[in-house]
Amino acid sequence: MKIQLLDWKIEHLNYDIITEEGRKDNVFDLSTWHSFPEESESIFLVGFKIKVNDLNFDLNVECTFRFEVDKKITDEFKLSHFPKVNAPAIAFPFLRAFISNFTLQAGVNPVILPSINFTEINNSANGE
Repeated sequence: MKIQLLDWKIEHLNYDIITEEGRKDNVFDLSTWHSFPEESESIFLVGFKIKVNDLNFDLNVECTFRFEVDKKITDEFKLSHFPKVNAPAIAFPFLRAFISNFTLQAGVNPVILPSINFTEINNSANGE
């Protein structure tokens, strides 16, 4: 089965400079989701919520990536690695670059998010 990223968009972006002192640690939190719009038999969505609490700012980003496959989406596909592992692995580098560029252009130390092993995340979620 072939999978193609059609497009993506930032749904929500919140950026706040932190002026008080005392924050000692950076925080990075990532969550993902996927859905299958009823109006299409070959399109599915993958979303990310990312929270970055840097020493000098807070950044929250929510975005959605739209994918198309070359066959009808079945229940078997919905339970497969494609929407849980493959699609997030394809999409994440775009979001990672966006956050790095955004923070660079915002005039703060650019954030370079870590690489993510979506297979490991999926296995953890399934208790493997």
